[in-house]
Amino acid sequence: MLVSSAFVLLMVPGLALFYGGMVRKKNVLATMMQSMAALAIVGVYWVAFGYGLAFGPSVGDYGIIGWSWKLFFLNGIKTDEYLPAYNVTVYAHVMFQGMFAIITPALISGALAERIRFGPYVIFMILWVTFVYCPLAHMVWAFDWFYDVPVDVIKGLGGSAVGYLGKMGALDFAGGTVVHIAAGAAALAAILVLRKRHGYPEQPVHPNSLVLTLTGAGLLWVGWFGFNGGSAVMSNALATSAFAATQVAAAAAGLTWMLVEWLWRGKPTALGLASGIVAGLVAVTPASGFVTISGAAAIGAIAGVVCYLAVFMKSKLGYDDSLDAFGVHGVGGFLGAVLTGIFCFSSVNSAGTDGYFAYQVRDSRIAELKGSTKFADVAAIEKATPALETAKTKAAETFDAAKTAFSDEKVDKKKEALKGPMEAAYVAMAEADAKLAEAGELKGLLEKKESLAKDDKGPFTQLLIQVYASCFALVYALILSAGLTLGVHVITGMNFTTDLESEEEGLDT
Repeated sequence: MLVSSAFVLLMVPGLALFYGGMVRKKNVLATMMQSMAALAIVGVYWVAFGYGLAFGPSVGDYGIIGWSWKLFFLNGIKTDEYLPAYNVTVYAHVMFQGMFAIITPALISGALAERIRFGPYVIFMILWVTFVYCPLAHMVWAFDWFYDVPVDVIKGLGGSAVGYLGKMGALDFAGGTVVHIAAGAAALAAILVLRKRHGYPEQPVHPNSLVLTLTGAGLLWVGWFGFNGGSAVMSNALATSAFAATQVAAAAAGLTWMLVEWLWRGKPTALGLASGIVAGLVAVTPASGFVTISGAAAIGAIAGVVCYLAVFMKSKLGYDDSLDAFGVHGVGGFLGAVLTGIFCFSSVNSAGTDGYFAYQVRDSRIAELKGSTKFADVAAIEKATPALETAKTKAAETFDAAKTAFSDEKVDKKKEALKGPMEAAYVAMAEADAKLAEAGELKGLLEKKESLAKDDKGPFTQLLIQVYASCFALVYALILSAGLTLGVHVITGMNFTTDLESEEEGLDT
């Protein structure tokens, strides 16, 4: 987890380079400063108050925000204290989650590049983390880790969700709602509240260095492996699955963005490739620990197309999203969170659930097994199981006897004659074992199907939960962010933005 934390931290300078290359030369340092400053500002705030607000015990029963004096400045946490139900120290978890809190407000700055003042943005950043990020992190990711409950009890339970969205079963493996929908919604809110850049859209704005942007995209891609893979909390099969899903989705999105651009504009561009890669990384973030490789590829491919269209529509709708923070992060995060409900498989992550395609695969497998085993239901399987086990035992005994006779025989001709019966016994044993395995698999699938039916869960249940959670996060972040943007603009004497009237003027001067 410490290595993953370092990888996520690497994403911040990666983002600074990504954004810095997309703005005009006169605004490069100011744009990069807005991203890098989050390391210092949110880095201190998170340890002081943020972690306690996000992961402390819920205030009331609604699961909206946490509060714990012992988590503020980590005064009540020992350095060797472990997170209940996980083999990781609380300090490591604080650092890892802190990197998420740092990069999220940095993402917002991309929408406001070339038009905001640094001082007011610092105030906005602190307020936004307090009133938007921390509550959303609590609603999705908070568990009963720090309640006054014996640790052995919590370990036995494996930790129970206490946040509003977590309790209803919303899935967000690494921050689709908490990070990307929230940042995208905040970007859109700030865009709508604050004025456009001077001359937009009449005056064209060209990137100053796509070399910086491509380098930044590469660093983001590398760092995202810690972002998603590290969210498994431990080094295990789930971490490798999330790692692989991240790689495939990013590649698929970069490819589809280039293809769409090729068809639409006649050629692919470096900026399009970089944007497509990031769109895929964003979209797979909530899904990476719940989907198969094919699901990750589908999510990435869809994100490449949809996010391209979202960015294309920016000029048609007339809003000034300087560096496409909403088009890539807001739209990509929302899309990924919703698609998680379609492509998730509980076989990938037992802490998750089954989405639409998992139900289709299970029903198809049940039909296939019913055809091969001739069993119609669980009762028929249970009735036939003793006979199958007896057949397997007899076949194994026959094989062992044939194998022993073959081994003991000294005469080559007689030994050759024993080979046939031994091989036949082995085949019979393998067939009996396969029939028993198929019967057991069918029984498990039928029992799971019956259990889900009793709980009123169907192929669209998780999808509906994901849609609700995504819409809730979007609306919550949009309204709160608009209020905070307007509030900061007012208290700073309407100086949140700056108007660079001449081409020579820049935020770096």
